[in-house]
Amino acid sequence: MATFKAIVQDKRKDGTYQVKIRITHNREVRRLATNIFVESRGVTRGLKIKDQQVIDQADDLIRKCRKICNDVGFGITTMSADDLVNRIKLKLQDGEGWRLDFIDYTRKIATTMNPGTGGLYLTAIRALGRFIGRETLDISEINTNFLNKFEAFLMNEPSQRGKKHNQEKGGRAVSLYMERLRAVYNRAKDEFNDEDAGVIRIPWSPFKKYKVKSEPRTQKRAISVETMQAIIDLPIPEQDNNTGNFKREELARDCFLLSFGLIGMNSADLFDCLPAKGKELIYYRRKTASRRIDKAEMHVLIPDVLDNLIEKYRDQSGQRQFCFYRHYANHQNFNRALNKGLALIAERVGMDSLTFYAARHTWATIARSAAVGIEKATVHEALNHVDRDMRVTDIYIDRDWSVIWKANEKLLKLFNWNSITKNDYR
Repeated sequence: MATFKAIVQDKRKDGTYQVKIRITHNREVRRLATNIFVESRGVTRGLKIKDQQVIDQADDLIRKCRKICNDVGFGITTMSADDLVNRIKLKLQDGEGWRLDFIDYTRKIATTMNPGTGGLYLTAIRALGRFIGRETLDISEINTNFLNKFEAFLMNEPSQRGKKHNQEKGGRAVSLYMERLRAVYNRAKDEFNDEDAGVIRIPWSPFKKYKVKSEPRTQKRAISVETMQAIIDLPIPEQDNNTGNFKREELARDCFLLSFGLIGMNSADLFDCLPAKGKELIYYRRKTASRRIDKAEMHVLIPDVLDNLIEKYRDQSGQRQFCFYRHYANHQNFNRALNKGLALIAERVGMDSLTFYAARHTWATIARSAAVGIEKATVHEALNHVDRDMRVTDIYIDRDWSVIWKANEKLLKLFNWNSITKNDYR
């Protein structure tokens, strides 16, 4: 526990001494300057304060310092002396007032995001709660030592996912959790610090010393041209597990092909997509719309090879492009149904696994291959990825969607679509 003592050292030019609070923490000594001054007659030859009024003022300040430390609780053990002094300065500057519950702040941020992204932040913050054993965490408790211990906790904690509960988390999960904590921390600094006004409520930068480890390279989700063709040609067995009014494998295959042919359109956007204007689908990519000035607007020309599938799943009411929302309560349930069907398809085409997102990865990989040779910039634009340097510029430039449409047309010509374009396609 930190200890405190009021001291004076060097005499000022005006003959007074400035009272300082000597703070000893983890065998480190720091001195905190105060706005308390004592005249020469109030100090002994040995530089001990004897003025009772000054002693009372200093004691009152020390009591405030001790209270600040007590409020930190267990977190003080992970604090360096510098971190502790900075926290005391901040609390004294704002009175009993200013503090930020990092966990509560993260939850509020998550509510402003789309459910998928926000859910990832909530998962990270739940892990943080398990680590500290409580539901509140003052942002000043987060320092480099704290982050290192949290990382070690994550690496050793069993997975929280169902049957895998006895397994350790992978490095990917750990890096994702820490990335999200860093994003929230930096957002808090931007929001609550005002350098121009000299208001620095969060002076610490623990992520400068703690480096989030690079996310382990994940297994490539893209599939080969040959396997893609096998999925296109895949016949659906008569005995298929029904999901709603759809056969599971049939729905999964059809939506996978829709995603691929619509330039990697994800399941949430298929679910929400509004009716096309002629053959042009216009949608706002759910995953990134909230983070983009252009709301991640995307225009896709429906290729002729998908006409049968488009008609097969058309929403006859005209409220949306596809009827999936009539069979599933939300896009998460829809996505789960698709991935269950794709797991069955994977077995039939000789793959270890297959997820819906593979359609998007496959489109990008094949587009950049020698067989197609689409420029990297066009691929990025087609996937609605925006380079940081382009974000501002793009506001003032009308996008030429035809470049993307031509690229998609070129890519789709690699495949034989006869099995889904014939009239008897089920």
